[in-house]
Amino acid sequence: MKAREPEKLQGESIVFYDGTCGFCQASVQLVLKHNRRRNLSFAALQSGVLEALVPASQRPDPLPDSVVFYERGRLYVESDAVLHISRHLNFPYAVLYYFRFIPLSFRNLLYRFIARHRYKIAGQTEACMLPSPEERARFMA
Repeated sequence: MKAREPEKLQGESIVFYDGTCGFCQASVQLVLKHNRRRNLSFAALQSGVLEALVPASQRPDPLPDSVVFYERGRLYVESDAVLHISRHLNFPYAVLYYFRFIPLSFRNLLYRFIARHRYKIAGQTEACMLPSPEERARFMA
């Protein structure tokens, strides 16, 4: 699969996920299934796409290791990433976006708990999942 050039990715909405995490891969499968508009692209955090797309000065340090969402030139991390991704999903998942009114500190506390235990929840893999042929165009190297 040929990687797209970073300057051509500026207008895309991209879900970055931990490619070795079973929980993250299951989440990507859920997003693929419920993003009928097919307006989200995907890249593993380990792929280097994020580093090529976003200057180091605009990336959080340390970069979260579970999910990051890039949209309209902005990075969203932790619970903000999840909620912004949910906006692109069909009902009932799109309703999650309205949880943004819950204080960020509480949302991120819950997010960090799940992220910290995600390998216990769904295991760890050596490689990223293989998308179906029709989904492959939405993934970046």
